[in-house]
Amino acid sequence: MTPKQRKLAYELISNPPPGSAIAAAKEYGIDLTLLVENLDLTVTQRLRKLYSVASFLQKVRQGNGAGR
Repeated sequence: MTPKQRKLAYELISNPPPGSAIAAAKEYGIDLTLLVENLDLTVTQRLRKLYSVASFLQKVRQGNGAGR
């Protein structure tokens, strides 16, 4: 993402058009800045991040055996 594109994205999420999906997401409480930050990552970096989160969630679901 170029600096110009990043600036436009932040402007859009800061002041979304009324009635837009972006405005609805912001009102719902979604942190839209995280979406823009993810766009700065390469595809490989995004996939690694996704895998890391999925792996963590799998461990949480399975439990780690602590306290048993």
